[in-house]
Amino acid sequence: MIIDNVENFGRYVGLHPLFGKIAELLATEDLANKPAGRQTYGSDDFYINIDEATLRPAGVAFPEVHDAYIDIQLPLSRSEFMGWMPRSECKSLREANPAKDYSFYNELPKTQFEVKPGQFVIFFPEDAHSPIIGEGTTKKAIVKVKVQTQ
Repeated sequence: MIIDNVENFGRYVGLHPLFGKIAELLATEDLANKPAGRQTYGSDDFYINIDEATLRPAGVAFPEVHDAYIDIQLPLSRSEFMGWMPRSECKSLREANPAKDYSFYNELPKTQFEVKPGQFVIFFPEDAHSPIIGEGTTKKAIVKVKVQTQ
């Protein structure tokens, strides 16, 4: 997991072949004014979901993991809290849908942190994460990046 300010995203371009293109998009796209829904950029190697979500209490924010995609999450309208734990500590499967690339677990993360507009978090497949924690509603962007590119 990585948390940083959006202006520093370029520091991480060496971590994945598509992160350079994503750095350009984050510097030029006005994600806060995009409508809710999926924004595509030519292939399924990465896309951006603009989500308008209701925040939830930490006690019901069961952690999720993904195998095929890395998540880059960016709050757009307000801060939200997120939980994190190593995937290796997830033992009790709650729900899985391999076709939609998610699994939820029953264990709740003990680590929680605030992410503000202007910041991002990168969650890799080994990161179990519980986003959208708080009260009220929020608008956010979730960049989905294929773990393996061709």
